[in-house]
Amino acid sequence: MKILVGVIYTLLPEIVLLISAVLITHYASYFPIAGVLATELVSLFILLVSLALSIQFNRSRMFFALLTLLMGFGALLAIAGNSDNLSNQILGGSLCLFMPLNLVCIHPLEERGIFTRFGIWPFGLLLLEIIFIAVLMGTRAQGVAGALFVKFIEWPIFAGTAISQPGLLLLLIGLLWINDRLIRQHSAEIAAFFFAMLATAVMLGSRQPVTVAIFAAASALAFGLAIVLESWSMAYLDELTGLPGRRALEEHMRQLGGRYVIAMLDVDHFKIFNDTYGHDMGDQVLRLVASRLQQCAGGGKAFRYGGEEFGLLYPGKCLKETAPVLEDLRSDIESSGFNPRRGERRATPGIQDTVDDDKPLRVTVSIGAAENNISRGDPWGVLKNADQALYDAKHNGRNQVCKHEL
Repeated sequence: MKILVGVIYTLLPEIVLLISAVLITHYASYFPIAGVLATELVSLFILLVSLALSIQFNRSRMFFALLTLLMGFGALLAIAGNSDNLSNQILGGSLCLFMPLNLVCIHPLEERGIFTRFGIWPFGLLLLEIIFIAVLMGTRAQGVAGALFVKFIEWPIFAGTAISQPGLLLLLIGLLWINDRLIRQHSAEIAAFFFAMLATAVMLGSRQPVTVAIFAAASALAFGLAIVLESWSMAYLDELTGLPGRRALEEHMRQLGGRYVIAMLDVDHFKIFNDTYGHDMGDQVLRLVASRLQQCAGGGKAFRYGGEEFGLLYPGKCLKETAPVLEDLRSDIESSGFNPRRGERRATPGIQDTVDDDKPLRVTVSIGAAENNISRGDPWGVLKNADQALYDAKHNGRNQVCKHEL
């Protein structure tokens, strides 16, 4: 159930776009010719803006997906305005293969830039597809045109769609695969690819100019939204722990008012731990602490402040209310030890080898907390007081909670 809710939440913008596109398409028959042209021009503008965004943020996967949609959009409009049945059959059959194939091939690419040597093969793939279509149309290859629409199954249900059966197969494989990725990782980009695959099916199946334009624009909006959301995540979320970062903490602090508590938390002896076990194990410790903060913060909002230091905000709370919560949090982290696998620990000069690989590794934290009231202090002053309380906790022996009383 939790996975389903997560997928629906991730797909929510795409669901809204899909419903909007269906409603607009339903009433498209009432549009005059000028309205159809305006729809096509607006859709082209949205596609180009989203393409420019992908270049600006150097998002290669979304760039090549948008380029595929842009080329498909242009080709499908060309089919609608062309009376040559053989050319339309060649172009339509090729699009049924290449559009879903490109989305499936582009989706797993690593982000290594657009106009780099790593971007050569996606550009090369698109160029080969253009050459393939041009050669078929130039030679009037009727046999190949027929092969593009080969039928595996003679079912009446397939008679109502302009998509070839090979294209339907590729669309089904792509939707199943991207859906599996979306369930495993709730990502705005993966949701945009999933929506683009659905929109491609509608565009290829309908071939109506207004429908093609609206669903192409909706796909472009989905990718543009994904670029904005993921760029925001890169700026405000810590990649290692998944917690909001320091910039997000500062944004939240500007919104604080009245009574609140700020707590600072630091992992004890983290440098020695890193030197003894290595940075990979150190990262595991930070993720462990972050997960406990998310689950046991008692209504507080957790942030990664930097390094091994974390911050907690408790709006509307006082120290008397939060002190037991922070003590429980400290105790929970202390009891949430784990076993480093044998052989992962490395020998480090100056570090005493006293840890048994067969015993759970104990992680402890020190916490400093300070409060503000309506008449005194500002968020940055309270943060400074919390830092001082954290210093006192470390100076007094670590693995404890210290409070800065007003």
